[in-house]
Amino acid sequence: MAQLTQGAAASFYSFGNASSFTNVPVPEVAKSLYLSALQQPYAAVGITLVLAVLLGSVLGFGKKKLPPGVKPLPMHSGLPPEPGIEAAWYFGALHKKYGPIYAWKIMGITHIWIETDEVSRDLFVKRQRKYCDRNPLPASVGIREGKEVLPLMAYSETWKRYKNFMHFIMKDASPKAFYGWPAIENKRTIRRLLEAPERWSEHMIVHCSRTIGSIAWGDPEHGNKLLTIVPELLKAVSPAGPLINKLTFLMHLPAFISPWKRSEARRKQEMTEAFYEALDDVKERMKTGDVQPCWSTLWWDENAKGVDAKKLDYHEAAHAIGSSSFVAIATIGGPLHAFFLAMCHYPEWLPKMQEEIDRVCGDRLPAAEDIPNMPRLRATTKEMLRWRQSTPLGVPHVTLEDDIYNGYYIPKGAICHANNYLISREPKQFPKADQFIPERWLDPAYPTYKEPLTEFPNLRGDIAFGYGNRGCPGTDLTSLELFTLFGALAAVYDIKKPEGTDHLPWYEVHPYVITMTLPFPVDIKPRSEKKRQWILDNCQDAGWTLKTKDQVTSRWDVLDKEKDGSPFSWQGVCVPYVRPKVPRVYPEGV
Repeated sequence: MAQLTQGAAASFYSFGNASSFTNVPVPEVAKSLYLSALQQPYAAVGITLVLAVLLGSVLGFGKKKLPPGVKPLPMHSGLPPEPGIEAAWYFGALHKKYGPIYAWKIMGITHIWIETDEVSRDLFVKRQRKYCDRNPLPASVGIREGKEVLPLMAYSETWKRYKNFMHFIMKDASPKAFYGWPAIENKRTIRRLLEAPERWSEHMIVHCSRTIGSIAWGDPEHGNKLLTIVPELLKAVSPAGPLINKLTFLMHLPAFISPWKRSEARRKQEMTEAFYEALDDVKERMKTGDVQPCWSTLWWDENAKGVDAKKLDYHEAAHAIGSSSFVAIATIGGPLHAFFLAMCHYPEWLPKMQEEIDRVCGDRLPAAEDIPNMPRLRATTKEMLRWRQSTPLGVPHVTLEDDIYNGYYIPKGAICHANNYLISREPKQFPKADQFIPERWLDPAYPTYKEPLTEFPNLRGDIAFGYGNRGCPGTDLTSLELFTLFGALAAVYDIKKPEGTDHLPWYEVHPYVITMTLPFPVDIKPRSEKKRQWILDNCQDAGWTLKTKDQVTSRWDVLDKEKDGSPFSWQGVCVPYVRPKVPRVYPEGV
């Protein structure tokens, strides 16, 4: 379960390139905001104070003199690129000019860009106590200081308690194959694919929501809550989201004239209501004995041994479980979407997977106990996370104190970014890095090869889960869910590009902080009539989640817009791919 966000790469888009976002030059945007605010006396005072702070930052008041023998990092200047994967390409290209670590200061904020795994581990692992804070998010002011979203919380005693609790419930669930829920949802997902293969993107997102809804609250229906609240949070912390994530100085506006703060208050309230309702539902079902094991039962269980859960109060437990759940949708949904892309671009790999599955599993689907005996399937999972990073710019680490690294000064409060996209493509470690090559984990000719193959490759220590004490605790869940669903899909389906198609997307992803391949047409058919019949006989519950208007009974029900001709786009996160009229030109190496 890779981490939620680049920390909102939002903050490093301070003011830069806003013209591409608003279609008018940055100065005109600021002027328009200022003049309209002058019509309200209180707003005028607020805007004036904000601009005064902004001017002080630009002029560099309070610059610190460096200690003797210490030099500043190489400094990049200029406006940022478009958000999303384009930013990873842009900053990655600067690696050739500035080296493995360099600075970029914009609007008074110092950003440190780290372009190698070695430097990332030196700072975020070996010196993790200095580099474990988070940065404020413009459209979500207060989320860093609050008790709602674990991955985005500041380093604090509250964060430590949340982290300990999540490690406990993961430790309980992992050896139990997460209470069997992934295996149950795998069957439902392949049945939905049989009934409506053209809706594969929807099925992957719904699979993630149902699976984690069951693990967290013992009922896949609670996944609807996540389908409702995740897109809004994903947009709020993304540079491509609200305007305030471009013009970050607007975060200082008082709430009564800030539409973004009012919107954030509504989003936060809705999320709290969702998590309270789900946790309360588990309690009520525990009273009647009608509840399956899940994370929430551990917190409610007064007799749970060794649980640190009681160190979290009701509000904290609801949000620790909830915020750790919604991370699993987009970050697991990303590799699932990439799987279909890889099978279309590299059709020679699917038969190799199928041979291993048939040999080890016969007519059943791959399960947790098969993991040691299926290195090809593990290699597929490992390579998918490398080839298409869900969080290509990682999650920023903010320095808690001044530091000196290799003679370079890194100031307290600097926002440090590990460029996961570039790190996962270091030439010496990953030859032909732009290609999907699962064999790189299985063939001794590659530098990534490790033995024994009953253990390697695996996802432990993978950069997709972050570095140091801010690393995501969901490695085992991600590994199991991707391993078993990739295996289930390959076991029963042939997946390839449609006949007559002469064009496929390559690196087209949505612009938010957790990237995901845009849905595109895929040919998905049972491998044989025998496989089709096996699905019908063994996967009878398709677990359809989206509802029509006459089926809606809850505020959390998600409408099936396909009934009126609109494709499922998950509130604009999974917008279908459209072939460009002019072929896209990618940077070298992409």
